[in-house]
Amino acid sequence: MRFPEKSLRVEHFGEPQLEFAFSQRSPHPKAGLFLYGPHAKAKKSREIGVGVVGTTDGIAHFRAWGRKLKSAVRVPPPGKGEKADRLHLADFPGLDEAFGISFEPDECSALSIPWKDIDRATRIVNLNEAVDKVARLYIDRVKQHLRNDERSVDVWILVLPEIVYERCRPQSKRTGLPMEKGEFTKRQKAKESVPLLAAMGAIIRQRRRFSRTFPISIAGSKLNSWRSRRRSWSVRRRLRRRFPQ
Repeated sequence: MRFPEKSLRVEHFGEPQLEFAFSQRSPHPKAGLFLYGPHAKAKKSREIGVGVVGTTDGIAHFRAWGRKLKSAVRVPPPGKGEKADRLHLADFPGLDEAFGISFEPDECSALSIPWKDIDRATRIVNLNEAVDKVARLYIDRVKQHLRNDERSVDVWILVLPEIVYERCRPQSKRTGLPMEKGEFTKRQKAKESVPLLAAMGAIIRQRRRFSRTFPISIAGSKLNSWRSRRRSWSVRRRLRRRFPQ
């Protein structure tokens, strides 16, 4: 295949210069934060309040991870099949040096949720209800803190156990798990026991008494249709006698 143009004109746009602390510039955001710090860097680092919600193991994992953020994190050596020069990676200088903020992982507001409650919520038959139940477990703990605790929290960290990722994704396969009946299943079952539907069940059981069989169909809470007005009138009279208001 031949193109009519002999050559293509290529224009290169250089990377824009980003400004960091002390009016220093660099085209690389990670390198700029590592060398100079954020643009609006204060003279003293700001202490922020952090709240963490999760299981006991999840809170412990977050605190261990938070301690590492307070110091420099080096890029790990290249593994098998990786290039020696990985320009998309850069050393992390630490939370204070990079962003001018700090927090104490061991002093953050920790709100614990029992693992068994999360496990039970992720096993609800209706997947949408299971996701909603897990989310409410975390939201309710945060609301409880806001009502009862005077400590202010600037950032909330929600630590989710692995079972939430495995069971609450769209089209998650939860085969082999003992499923739990949620509120949706209970409401559906409660609808079947209302007086009107119970009366219709009695109608279906008694229809053999009629000389000729005629269909009765139930749609929601109404009878769809009868074969004739005469039979409909006869059935209504029998219903009034059997189920007086």
